[in-house]
Amino acid sequence: MEEKNTEKSARMFFALWPGGRTRGALTQAADKLHRCCGGKRTRAETLHLTLVFLGAVPLSRIGNLLEAAGKVHVPAFAMKLTKLGWWRHNRIAWAMPETVPEELAELVGQLRAQLASVGLAFDAKPYVPHVTLLRKGHCPDEAFPPLAVEWRAREFVLVRSKPSAAGAAYEIVGRWALSGIALK
Repeated sequence: MEEKNTEKSARMFFALWPGGRTRGALTQAADKLHRCCGGKRTRAETLHLTLVFLGAVPLSRIGNLLEAAGKVHVPAFAMKLTKLGWWRHNRIAWAMPETVPEELAELVGQLRAQLASVGLAFDAKPYVPHVTLLRKGHCPDEAFPPLAVEWRAREFVLVRSKPSAAGAAYEIVGRWALSGIALK
């Protein structure tokens, strides 16, 4: 007997997804942080920089998400992740750029505007671009190792998060070049 899918919504977000070299450098940074902070490292295959967190999206609205993303037109850009840190309140250690590239701010702004135009809810808190490298860490001295990760952003993705025994599993649902052309 075939199992019927009763799921009515999916947990989703837009993100920058690192290429192999960037992912490797971020994994090395997570290893260094883990040595001084402990905690649980983010799995290499799930490293990303969230652009817009959507939360639970009705499955019937995924087409609207794909259409909205296709209207975003921002050029490709490069950024350097040079800052490591730790948020005491949620025990997350992260990497972020010292300065936010204008294109990154524009990308987030355009995504939010397109989502609002089709009535899709999203987390509208002030944007703080970061890559979560580990969770449940404790960095008492906050003496972080140096970081210099170059990230060439050429595309952004729509990701669906699915719970799994190993933690969240991520499925890329849509992919767009930073010129707004759908790649998948």
